[in-house]
Amino acid sequence: MHFLDMLLQWFYPPRCILCGKLIKIGEQSRMCAACENTISWKEGTVCQKCGCNLYTNATYCERCQKANFVFEKGVAVFSYSDVRDSIAHFKFYYWKRDAIPLGKIMGDYLLTYYPELAKQTELLIPVPMHQKKQKLRGFNQSELLTKVIAQRIKKPYTNTLKRIKETIPQSQLNPEERKQNLQGAFAVENAEEIKGKTILLIDDIFTTGTTINECAKVLYKDGASKVLFYGLSVVESES
Repeated sequence: MHFLDMLLQWFYPPRCILCGKLIKIGEQSRMCAACENTISWKEGTVCQKCGCNLYTNATYCERCQKANFVFEKGVAVFSYSDVRDSIAHFKFYYWKRDAIPLGKIMGDYLLTYYPELAKQTELLIPVPMHQKKQKLRGFNQSELLTKVIAQRIKKPYTNTLKRIKETIPQSQLNPEERKQNLQGAFAVENAEEIKGKTILLIDDIFTTGTTINECAKVLYKDGASKVLFYGLSVVESES
């Protein structure tokens, strides 16, 4: 490790990107020993729409069966409950630098477990944030992750999908209100950029899927050939 890096770590002690605990200065890993031993990437049988764990022979979880999503397929790296603290630190405590290691994890997971999905992807697009909210936070976490993933899998990304309507936070609404809240919220700035392409939508959390689905509808309407979803985490279905 370079002297300057060591000096920076004295002033800004490194923390585990998953649980937030301090890591010994000079450690190469961005995860603490406990998380490296207990947190695992999603493997086994998962829902083909959201990536949550499945304990039956069904293709989709109960949530996705009821929702009738228009996007073709979705995967996620972690269960949200395993990385709740990490996402909170990243988004709300402004640990912007965590985008790089988290994005690398997402890129590596995709190449390791879903190489065909990475191969067929032609363009990555982050789920957009309204400009007022992004200005307040200072960044769009999905965009930061997308940049790193795109570099990792060697595919281009674009911000052509915009959030043009300021909406109430989805977490404050019930499922039906979530759908109404997002109607007309998204628009494609340059349709030619997505026309006929396979799009990989990137977000940090898949909760009910309403946001992803509304984004997919707009992308299809403006000419996308196929829309897929990739998330850092997924809230597990009750089924």
